[in-house]
Amino acid sequence: MEAATAPPREVAVMEWRHVAKRYPKASGLALSDVSFVVNPGEIVVLVGPNGSGKTTAMEMISALRLPSSGEVLVNGEAVRPSTLQRALVGVQLQETSLPQRLKVREAVRGVAGLYADPGPVDEIVAQLGLGPFMAQTVGSLSGGWARRLDVVLACIGRPYALVLDEPTSGLDPLARSELLDRLSDFMTDERHAILFSTHITSDLERIADLITILDRGRVIASGP
Repeated sequence: MEAATAPPREVAVMEWRHVAKRYPKASGLALSDVSFVVNPGEIVVLVGPNGSGKTTAMEMISALRLPSSGEVLVNGEAVRPSTLQRALVGVQLQETSLPQRLKVREAVRGVAGLYADPGPVDEIVAQLGLGPFMAQTVGSLSGGWARRLDVVLACIGRPYALVLDEPTSGLDPLARSELLDRLSDFMTDERHAILFSTHITSDLERIADLITILDRGRVIASGP
């Protein structure tokens, strides 16, 4: 990918404008008139019960799902599949589909090779403790280490919009602390922004600038 162009400071890094998402048949309406922004330099934490629409909202940033109505924007432009805008976004979702026989180092190198300037890849790997596992296959990793790999891959390319869907789920307290430290380092560039979902209260207290609460597909509260 070409090097990402930094979003202007006055433009939201991520924005949802009156977004609705309707799935066919019994699934019904996943999001209804959802509006919120993630500005440069902010960590916004998305919370809500299972089925509230958090993952649907987060998948829209990388165009994995498109809204039924409304707009989702990155760097002030509507998200579209297969555009250079994708270089601005790093995404870790709860479910991934990496080949199980792929070596960890092959996964890391493969993603790094997509970017003209992938950033300090070795530093990211070391900080999240994946160094000793680079020769292992993806399928041999425990759930916690697989989650760390997903976060490493999301951070490669130094994305301005970093979307992490429950990245600390299944991690022990030390591993959670290490991951949150990495996110704090990531935010030293105030043009970056993170959208982060979690059920863990201590994560909220440690990193959130703003909290947005979803319930049954609607934003019911948002604030510091």
